[in-house]
Amino acid sequence: MSNPAQRDTKDTRDDSSLAADTDRIQIAQLLAYAAEQGRLQLNEYEDRLTRAYAATTYRELDQLRADLPGASVSPRRGGNCNPAPSTLLLALLSGFERRGRWNVPKKLTTLTFWGTGVLDLRYADFTSTEVEIRAYSIMGVQTILLPPEVHVEIRGRGIMGNFDREVAGEGSRGAPNVKIRGFSFWGGVGIKRKGRKPRK
Repeated sequence: MSNPAQRDTKDTRDDSSLAADTDRIQIAQLLAYAAEQGRLQLNEYEDRLTRAYAATTYRELDQLRADLPGASVSPRRGGNCNPAPSTLLLALLSGFERRGRWNVPKKLTTLTFWGTGVLDLRYADFTSTEVEIRAYSIMGVQTILLPPEVHVEIRGRGIMGNFDREVAGEGSRGAPNVKIRGFSFWGGVGIKRKGRKPRK
């Protein structure tokens, strides 16, 4: 028997209607929550996530969450995304870490000065399909970990230091685009694509 809330939602819109970026992000967040709760195994989560980003209609999105708790895509959703506020992460003679589930803003700046930092986007919730990271390391080191499916553009340089560019390239169709800018001076900005680990 279908959930009344889901039935009412489906009655007010055509399932063949085109979905927007907001709808795809909503389903991606629901899938991440289901994986965190152990309702989806890692391989099933990543498969559904790839299909969610590539989905073009409400019907395709609803099929991905049909066996999971939570409301289906709202008929009032769509249009522009509502990204999280811009964020600044600082490590001044210290360190920072951002791991696990957190909301990735549209704009994010990281700075390490005689410090270390880790920015892990693999388990994070994207709130925009376009993300810009400005990464600066001055006599410090930081590592940016990216999930396999995102598109990556890198424009940074190392001055007597290192700024990785090896992982730039295409990801899965419809996945967020991550632009990384910045520099390192007597330091390093490591950028890696890294698979997610199964839940223990």
